[in-house]
Formats: sequence, C-alpha cells, structure tokens
Amino acid sequence: MAERSSREKRERILMSALEVFVQHGYVGTSTDQLAAAAKVSKQTLYREFGDKEGVFESLIRFAGQRVEDPFAPLVSRMHECDSAEQAVGLIAQQFTRSIMDAQIQRLRRLVIAEAVRFPHLARMYWENGFLRTLLSIERCLTVLDSRKLLSIPDVPSAAQHFAGLLLWIPGNRSMFEVEDPVPDADELDELIAAGAGAFLRAYAPGEA
Repeated sequence: MAERSSREKRERILMSALEVFVQHGYVGTSTDQLAAAAKVSKQTLYREFGDKEGVFESLIRFAGQRVEDPFAPLVSRMHECDSAEQAVGLIAQQFTRSIMDAQIQRLRRLVIAEAVRFPHLARMYWENGFLRTLLSIERCLTVLDSRKLLSIPDVPSAAQHFAGLLLWIPGNRSMFEVEDPVPDADELDELIAAGAGAFLRAYAPGEA
C-alpha cells in the first residue's frame, strides 16, 4: 500500500510538472513553480528527482513508458474486415484520434522544443511512441496486402504515407496554434475521411 501511494504521488508530481513545463518551457521553469503546482515542498521534489533536470527527464521517461500500442487489437481485425474501406477507416480513426489527443500533443511539443538540450529523451520518446505505432500500422497493412484488399509493394513507405496523409494538417497545426491546438470532433472527422480516402486511392489493387 505504501509503495502504491508513493508511486501515485510521484506520478501526480510528474503530471503537474507537464503543465508547468508546457506553459513556461524548460528554461523558464523553476523548482519553486514545480513544487507549487504539485502541492509538495521543494525538499520532497529534490528527494524524489534531484533537481529540475531530474523532474524533466523523469517526466519524459514516464510518458514514454506509458505509451500503449493502440493498434495491437486492430491487427487481428484486419483479417475480419469485409473491405479495404472498412479496414483503413478503422486504422485511420484509431491512429489519428490517439495521436491528436490534447495531452499527447502537449508532450510532443515539449519534447520537440527541448530535443537539442535532451537528445536522448527525444530519441527515447520517438522510439517508444510514434515509431512503435508505425510498426503496428505496417502489420495492419501487411494483412490487407496479403488479402489483396490493397496493393502495397513497400509496406514501410506506405505506413509513412498513411501517417502523413492523416497528420500533416492537424499535427502541424497543433505545433503552432498553441491556444487552439487540436481540431474539434467534426473537423477531425473530415480530415480523417480525406486522408483515408487518399490512401485508399493510392493503394487500390491494380494501381500500385
């Protein structure tokens, strides 16, 4: 019980730290601000993380370790879909909505902003998050290609095209429109439909 309470307190501190780092940036954030946001003493902060850099590094590692593969259940469903439209629609909805989650986008902006200062954390976040997601998309597309629902001569490239078609507009917007970074549900539906449609046309059987 004590171990669970300690873990939950640590996670609470890290999630409050995210908001502070996003608002002020790494350089503009102080340990006083981090302690105040977490409602703990500076002594507690130092004991748990050492210093500000320790808080930041722990936050990015914690976020990377929490990334779950949202596509693992979809791989088996690719064997069951009746059409390419149904299959690609499922992947597109899951992919875009998981990546465009507001908290994920705040983390992404923070990691990118501090990538030069903490290149090892940026690499870790990339490998645990987006890269792992791309590999799952590849597995889904491999099934659709084997079933002849799509014609995909180069699956890794197709996964990159898929991600680009769906994320280029909302993903770039989220990096620059800080006050309104994530499209609303209706706009996101339109972007998903347009991106999925373009992908289906590009990889329709007989046209690759």
